Amino acid sequence: MTAVRVSDVAASLRFYVDMLGCNLVRHDTGADLAVVDAAGYAILIAGPAAGDITHELHTVREVVKPGGSVHIFGGDLDARRAALAERGVAATLIERPWGDRQLQVTDPDGYSVVFWTIVERTPEQVLDLYASGVDALERALDGLSEADLDLAREPGAWTIRQIVHHLADAETAALGGPKFALAEPGRVYHGNRYSQDVWAERLDYAGRDIGPSVVLFKAIRAHMLQLVRHVPDALERHTVDASGAPSLPVGRILGMLASHALEHIEEIEETRRRHGR
Repeated sequence: MTAVRVSDVAASLRFYVDMLGCNLVRHDTGADLAVVDAAGYAILIAGPAAGDITHELHTVREVVKPGGSVHIFGGDLDARRAALAERGVAATLIERPWGDRQLQVTDPDGYSVVFWTIVERTPEQVLDLYASGVDALERALDGLSEADLDLAREPGAWTIRQIVHHLADAETAALGGPKFALAEPGRVYHGNRYSQDVWAERLDYAGRDIGPSVVLFKAIRAHMLQLVRHVPDALERHTVDASGAPSLPVGRILGMLASHALEHIEEIEETRRRHGR
């Protein structure tokens, strides 16, 4: 579950339920809280009177920062864009250079709601995209000074330094599932999602040298590429959750990690352009 703090719960529900088509799960007016289901993704909406909401976030303690993004699986983005237009919701379709597509809308409190879909790729395309992140990161960082690493695309956004540490931690946090799937396919795996903003603060992304994180990112990519090219049917292997439902296969996870890194590398490149670096 992810949480957003809003100025008016009722106004947010009109947006998320009536405009975006999410399902209302709960609305506690006394606690100034509501929960909506967005294609299986729970969003906690907390109003000004909600107070401390950490007890509400059972498995994922993540509160999106003001102006941050909420990601929702969107299925057919063209159909969703048309449906949103009929309801009077302006949506921006984003086409990434590597083929990914996202649909972005802004909620009443300034959060970006990003609908995404899984792009179908051949196994070779998945591995090529995953491998490309290493060279892309090196090119994005080439020639930057220590001072340059503390530049941000805009006020309140992560600096280049913080993005690099986030990339290393995202790869690390996602490593367990694919490794278990490769070694023990079909095994029950309990993976914890992490709160990126909490990690950024408590692991001091803003104050650390990026060298070890760059090395870690590159090493994990090299390690996983060697494994999936060596283990038969690697990209189709998966674990299961406590109910026995299959997790995403290794190929899907690597594809999502590939896209995630390239999006952040694109952010680094845009930061350099804005600051003339």
